[in-house]
Amino acid sequence: MSPEAKRLKVSGIVALVVGCACVVSGIVLAVLGVDITDLFVVAASVVALLVGARGARVANVPSHAPRLMGPSAGATLATGALCAGDVAFANGQVAPIVVGAVAFVVALLVTIATSAVKRSVEKV
Repeated sequence: MSPEAKRLKVSGIVALVVGCACVVSGIVLAVLGVDITDLFVVAASVVALLVGARGARVANVPSHAPRLMGPSAGATLATGALCAGDVAFANGQVAPIVVGAVAFVVALLVTIATSAVKRSVEKV
């Protein structure tokens, strides 16, 4: 396994674990006080979780990385948009913004690692 594929595997697993933790914290935030930002947090976390799962699977077969690049970039943009929604509707709440930002960062890490694997595959 190439170093780029290893980074994709690790970032995918990290995104998977952190995405699960963010989903749980989003649900806890929703239970404590239902707000639109809590739904944004849960949606962004689910997207980050799915990107992490796909990234960890694609790392096993690096030649599939070009097919993951589009969905991964789209999921990162969607997570960023949901985080922007958190910021816009937070009304002074910090927790939804932090959890949403964490979900965005892990989705971005998977996208960057996917890009590196795609470049290494296309170079060969």
